[in-house]
Amino acid sequence: MSRFTRRSTKRALLTIAAEYAIIAGAIAIAAAVPDNGWLVTALAILIIGTRQYALSEALLHEASHWHLSNSKPVNDLLGAILAWQAFMSLAAYRRFHNKQHHELDIADSENSIWEDYESWGLPDPSQKLGRARAFWLFVLRPAVGLIGIMHLFKTVRDFGYDFDLRETRLMLVAWAVIIAGAAYFTLWRELILYWLVPYTFVFSTLNYWFEVGDHYRVSGAKTRSHLNWFLNTFVSHNLGYHALHHKYSSIPWFSLPEAYRAHKAEIVEQVSHGYLESFVQITAYTPLPEKFELQMPAVRRSGAEVGS
Repeated sequence: MSRFTRRSTKRALLTIAAEYAIIAGAIAIAAAVPDNGWLVTALAILIIGTRQYALSEALLHEASHWHLSNSKPVNDLLGAILAWQAFMSLAAYRRFHNKQHHELDIADSENSIWEDYESWGLPDPSQKLGRARAFWLFVLRPAVGLIGIMHLFKTVRDFGYDFDLRETRLMLVAWAVIIAGAAYFTLWRELILYWLVPYTFVFSTLNYWFEVGDHYRVSGAKTRSHLNWFLNTFVSHNLGYHALHHKYSSIPWFSLPEAYRAHKAEIVEQVSHGYLESFVQITAYTPLPEKFELQMPAVRRSGAEVGS
């Protein structure tokens, strides 16, 4: 197993730099197109939002597990950058994700994933879920932007929950400076169009889809793995190997595919190869045996809004 747990600062830096280069290129191309190039702008927003997810969920998730570098200060510096740009702090992410998700069994009523599902208004897994309702919850609701608006409100709400953390307070000060600078240099439109809009409507939708897919209504297991080559390579940096990650959380993202091939026989999971297949699995859910059946308890939030 040790051969799969080696970290690489160089690989992390190159991966992060490539993501930012894509974002910069998308903004530059969109800005160079005349005002009537709304299709180019929409495509840029879509690209930026996917890269925000890759950076501030997938790679931030790696930072929370100290996977970006053998040097903890370097790892945490990179993690803070990735977290701050998504209006959260690395400390808040770790408090909610590492302590309340990984350290607790998925079936535990205190596991943070159930609070996420409750806040999204998802029905208890023991309840019947028809395809019409599922289509509204998992397709139409994100498509019309309601998930994005909910996510934005929860992001702002989380500032209060996490204000006890010094890093969160520093992040808010940093964003106050950025907003003031954008207003002073008349760049507020660009800040909204090329950062806030992708964050609200693309990042949040991807986060919702992946979080729902990870543990919601999983038949015969507690975790669903998304073995889609395109999504794992170009969107989620192998977050799709989710059951393996829960079993061996010390494996960094770039080693997960090889480790999965080596340890597949040990993994208890439900496998999906795309969101459509996950949708079918969710609607066709068969509960686990009674002693393991997952039910959404009444939970109370105590940290930042993250999952995975």
